[in-house]
Amino acid sequence: MSEADFEGRTALVTGGSRGIGRAICIRLAQAGARIAINHSASPADADETLRQVQAEGATGLVVQADVSDYASTDAMFDAVEAGLGPVDMLVTNAGIASFQDDTEMPLELWNRILAVNLNGTFHCVWRAKEGMRRRGYGNIVCISSVGGLRPSQIRPDRLIAYGTSKAAVIGFARSCAAALGPEIRVNCVAPGLIDTDMTKDMTDETRARLVAATPLKRTGRPEDVAALTHFLLSEASSFVTGQTYVTSGGAVTSP
Repeated sequence: MSEADFEGRTALVTGGSRGIGRAICIRLAQAGARIAINHSASPADADETLRQVQAEGATGLVVQADVSDYASTDAMFDAVEAGLGPVDMLVTNAGIASFQDDTEMPLELWNRILAVNLNGTFHCVWRAKEGMRRRGYGNIVCISSVGGLRPSQIRPDRLIAYGTSKAAVIGFARSCAAALGPEIRVNCVAPGLIDTDMTKDMTDETRARLVAATPLKRTGRPEDVAALTHFLLSEASSFVTGQTYVTSGGAVTSP
């Protein structure tokens, strides 16, 4: 893949303010794309991502939106199209989790997690697809999780809503790949244990146990997920759609 893979293309990355989303923004900027950085409530972090995108010589735009709300999502796309042009590549990375005991989970929390993780993915893909089909080009990568492939190995009584939402994202992406081709390709990435804010509070003991059970004997980096996302958005994967790629160092294998 060349450094100019995406010259003249616009990429929208939801949840792009930090962690995996930030790494994806930077990686796609290095490949020549114009980058739309979505955040829900992290303006300072999003501005830092923009600074790093611009440091790569790319054009960027920060856009606030709550992807669980379709009107907010629609306005986000309008802003991106006005500022950077039509969205050619979409990465649905925005997501939330709860680490409380899910056997006591209130209905409101269940609904909120599915609203962001699943409905948010649907809203973005549905808003993007018509323009992509009309232009005859579109690439979508949905960020899921190994939690969508099997229950939590640490605390199976936790992450029930999260795992359910991420499994649904995988099913949604597969269905979209079948329905939206040949103009649009849709694939999933399912990260395992990645060094992000979501895992920073994990105890050293738990982290060591998970690393010991990983064939590659380390935690993942956001850049690992970004590199795979780059591949799936590029012409190097032009005959790949409807697939789920696991980035877990071998701790979880692909379905």
